[in-house]
Amino acid sequence: MIMFGRIGVLAGAVVLGAMLAGCGGGSGAAGPPHLPDTGGEQSLEIGPLLVRAASAPGFVARDVPYPDTGITLTAVYGSEINYLAAQALLDRIVFVSDREGTVDNLWICDLNGGNPVQLTDNTATEGHPSWSRDGSAVTFERQWPGQDVEIMTINADGSGVRAVTNNALPDRHPSFSPEGRRIAFQRESAGGNNDVCLIYTNGSGFLNLTLHAAWDGQPDWSPDVTDSTLLFATDRDVPSEIYEMNDDGSGATRITDNNASDSAPDYHPSRPLYAAERWLHGNWEIVAGDVGAGDSDNYSASPGQQHSPCWSSDGRFIAYQSDLGGDYELVLQQADLPMDKFALTRNGSRDAEPDLGSPTMQTDRVIIGPPGSDWGGADPIWSSCYAGVAAWDETCYLNFVRIGLRPADLGSLSVSPLTRPAQGPGFAPAALLVEADEIVNLREDAGRGREPTVWDLDALNCTAAVLYFGITDGKLVAVMPLRDTAYPSAAGARDPVARRLEAGVLVTEGPFSAVFDAHGHNVAPDGAAAVAIDDSATVSVLR
Repeated sequence: MIMFGRIGVLAGAVVLGAMLAGCGGGSGAAGPPHLPDTGGEQSLEIGPLLVRAASAPGFVARDVPYPDTGITLTAVYGSEINYLAAQALLDRIVFVSDREGTVDNLWICDLNGGNPVQLTDNTATEGHPSWSRDGSAVTFERQWPGQDVEIMTINADGSGVRAVTNNALPDRHPSFSPEGRRIAFQRESAGGNNDVCLIYTNGSGFLNLTLHAAWDGQPDWSPDVTDSTLLFATDRDVPSEIYEMNDDGSGATRITDNNASDSAPDYHPSRPLYAAERWLHGNWEIVAGDVGAGDSDNYSASPGQQHSPCWSSDGRFIAYQSDLGGDYELVLQQADLPMDKFALTRNGSRDAEPDLGSPTMQTDRVIIGPPGSDWGGADPIWSSCYAGVAAWDETCYLNFVRIGLRPADLGSLSVSPLTRPAQGPGFAPAALLVEADEIVNLREDAGRGREPTVWDLDALNCTAAVLYFGITDGKLVAVMPLRDTAYPSAAGARDPVARRLEAGVLVTEGPFSAVFDAHGHNVAPDGAAAVAIDDSATVSVLR
């Protein structure tokens, strides 16, 4: 369960990779939650985060929301944290596999390849599944032994299988229209030619869109309900290229123009981009480009054969099939730099022809956890942690900063918000005061598969530090250790630093032993008394 704006308590151990229902932001500061004593590990859902602590006594999860920014900082400490994962609304993958037999049937799994469920189980060969835009149904092709290939639909729960076409001609490669009432598909004529056709999901209203002497096929419908166009592959030009046309067959326009064969196009969910497979250097590669300009980049750049690309609903990923491991397996690749690849299936069977859609709440990142528990069997950044600060907003995890303490100093840790500077125009990052008998270092999540950024405070004998976090990405902007000097820090006492906005710049005054920027560099090794942070998060020592 997730309780918006509060901390939901789940008793018992967490099953890694379990699908979780819900995600939300927080409002109002929350004190230490009451955790029932179940005699074992405890798990909490905090906004989009799932946290597992070793035991309830002493564990603290304290929210510090910043309502005018939408960001919330949650300090977690007081007990060993051995699991922290980010949840997000992520696509499911529908695909075909022969893992349970000798023919391809339909399967569904989470975006990370987990929780596979067989959707159909029969002796027919099935292929090219495609989600409806609302995620409630899948259209696909099916061929019973000795019969022609037909277009089918099925509900996402496996019920309601229905034949859309029923004739003596092979029908393949279906794609739902944005509103879900029609299906575009490829029909092979008696003479062996192929055209792009339309039909309503109830089997009525058949229309041949292309009626061309060339081979036309593999249609993909634009996700934009206000722009009813289709991409398709055709050999009107040699080699085959990608074209775009209106849903009445008019306005056919060439999109790609190169010396390589292009096929299997897929629209980006929100931008005028496409993905396709292209024959390059003796391999089929996955490329992506601009629908208007036609230029493209090689995304897969792999020595194997890659086919059937599809974008995720949020445009962050491209999924496809690859035979690098011998049999075809599913691969998920980041659409933007660093364009990391994740092998989703590794079972020695054929897993192919993926389509992404029908989002559910799933585990997006494992930041703290056992070895191999992150996507693709990767190791999380840390196996455990005793103290840290998580940054998140209403929709997603943003950042985690691990607070490094010696075991003997764990009981002295305190994390509290600083009083906000006077309101006015200017950059005012979120601010926390961290206190302990000694703070050794801070380590920040730098992204999946990357070493954390480190702020080394060991030589400073740091007992208190001001931490500034960006109000859009939750990343550390500055770390300002305070000199070991007496000041009141009990509840209700004044802040140990003074903060004000001057000409759009945040000025912080205090007895600082050092000043660190967002990259962990000490820009004031001799200390400072006044520090400025501008709206580009540049840290400057004033005196």
